[in-house]
Amino acid sequence: MKKVAIIADGWRKFVNYAWMGGCRQYIKENNSDVNLYVFHSFGDYSMDEKYNIGEYNIVRLPNFADFDGIILELTNVTNPEVKEQIIRKARESGVPTVSLLEEFDGCFFSGTDNHSAMSRIVRHLIDVHDCRVLNFVGGPLDNAENLERFQAYKDVLKSCGIPYSEERVFFRNFEIETGILAFDEFQSRGKVPQAFVCANDNIAIGICHRAEDFGYKVPQDFLVTGYDNFDKASFYEPRITTAGFVREDISYRAMGLLHDIWEGGNKKRRVYSKVNCIFQDSCGCISKEPRSRGRYVVERIFSEDDENKMQNEILMLKREMLNCESFARMAACIPKNLTTLQYDALYILVNEEIASCGDYSSVEMENETQYRVNGYPDDMTVLLSDVRDHVGREDLSLKAGRLIPGAEEKEGGHLFLFSPLHFRDREVGYIVMKNCDYLMDSQMLFEVLNTFQETMENMYHRVILKRMNEELSLLYIRDSLTGLYNRMAYSRLAVPLFEKCMDEGKPLLILFIDLDRLKYINDTFGHDMGNIAIKAIAGTLQRCSPEEAVAMRYGGDEFVVLVPNYTEKRAETLVKEITTQIKKQKKLLNTAFPIEASIGYAVTTEKNMKSLNDYINLADERMYSVKKEKKAERI
Repeated sequence: MKKVAIIADGWRKFVNYAWMGGCRQYIKENNSDVNLYVFHSFGDYSMDEKYNIGEYNIVRLPNFADFDGIILELTNVTNPEVKEQIIRKARESGVPTVSLLEEFDGCFFSGTDNHSAMSRIVRHLIDVHDCRVLNFVGGPLDNAENLERFQAYKDVLKSCGIPYSEERVFFRNFEIETGILAFDEFQSRGKVPQAFVCANDNIAIGICHRAEDFGYKVPQDFLVTGYDNFDKASFYEPRITTAGFVREDISYRAMGLLHDIWEGGNKKRRVYSKVNCIFQDSCGCISKEPRSRGRYVVERIFSEDDENKMQNEILMLKREMLNCESFARMAACIPKNLTTLQYDALYILVNEEIASCGDYSSVEMENETQYRVNGYPDDMTVLLSDVRDHVGREDLSLKAGRLIPGAEEKEGGHLFLFSPLHFRDREVGYIVMKNCDYLMDSQMLFEVLNTFQETMENMYHRVILKRMNEELSLLYIRDSLTGLYNRMAYSRLAVPLFEKCMDEGKPLLILFIDLDRLKYINDTFGHDMGNIAIKAIAGTLQRCSPEEAVAMRYGGDEFVVLVPNYTEKRAETLVKEITTQIKKQKKLLNTAFPIEASIGYAVTTEKNMKSLNDYINLADERMYSVKKEKKAERI
């Protein structure tokens, strides 16, 4: 079985499924034992550059050397650094790579001859319609297809003896707004031509639309041509003259190239799909096979109905997710609430640091998770593994070269779609869907991913805020000098522990510790030395107290420790241990002053109605008796 990696970027909120569809068609028709692994992003959709960085991180997930072939569709990737990284990674893998629509050194090519098709359109305007003044309106200057079409425009002008003028050229992007802005620019400078040559249909429609606002008519006042043969070209009024090709045929031929390479046959470097020029109303021609606008309206009605259903499901999904208390429960909402989803398997994987944060039941205080923007950690937590109605969990190690939980596919004919999960530029994980072709015919993939990411990020920030508040709360009840709890912890921690032991009928040991001769130390050696003595006692209490104990600095030189489940006998042992450790601490510090403490204690019983304060006072009295005996011995 062969494995082919496809790297593709979406167009707005849409997956360009034509590229996957052509590959699927080739595999089916030729009974090829091939699986497709599509690493898809929406990296050119948002104006937030950090969001786009998070999207493009998905291309760092696969090790291209693990594949038998690579197909790149990078025409929508406008970030030159990202594009170069992808191409370099493919080259370094040594795996045969086919680029769609754009030619790159070291890669095979499957695409169209933009130059020839655009040349035919421009020559048609000149030879058939006698145009001598032609403006060009193009898309991004870093887009290869745009530049090929622009070069054809210039070459035809030169061959026909028509002077080229930069004043008659306008570049922006491939959206309708480019046509609107271009017309405003040319009209304001008195440069309205006999014909507008546009790099795509969107731009051509923008020209026609804006011209109408100024009272112009197309094609009566000037001609307009487009490119790409989008549906809107034939359904707009006037119908737009354009050039079109079958996108599926380009990726179909790309798979054929890879197949020839695997078989050791004819290794052509380039294959081309046919481009048809369609001359229609906008250049003054009559369309030979006009498409029905009525059919288009019907399709739009049903498309809007499907979109409304999708949006309602997305809203229900978001509502359900907002009620979840963990990322795992949130992930489980997707198959439960999105009834229109069709796939053979769905996996959601996140990095372990993020997974550990998304759980309100966790009471551990952890630092904020690692901020990763490049690549993925070796170990991933599987939030969801939904395989044909069987839900399971199996964490995944990427070090082993596996990208999907479970056994590796042993037969071809499958498509796996990988999409990134991220908080802006911060890596979170990724989602995998097996054989989800239906999902890619609409904006649903984008909407599902966006909804899941937004609710995950909201929960993540709520958890972090909760933990920050807990940390601040702990700082409020912590003594800054010793690190023990302070007197404010009495009601927050000590009283609840006392009440719990009383309710459960368990004994509670209350220790009252007083540092001996603190005034003498302060007066003779200074308050800094007094602080050293206080910290020495506090440190000993921290080391000797069991994990479940609550140790407090009760006053300047007074300490209280509450230890659950301690009897009188265990209390005596603990007091001796603390006394011994204080003596060891004195020797370790080698101070010129004594470090000693007097300790009294009391153990609660379930037979009386004393309060915690009563027991603390009792332990204090016993401590004072010990202190008096020490003074008597010194005299």
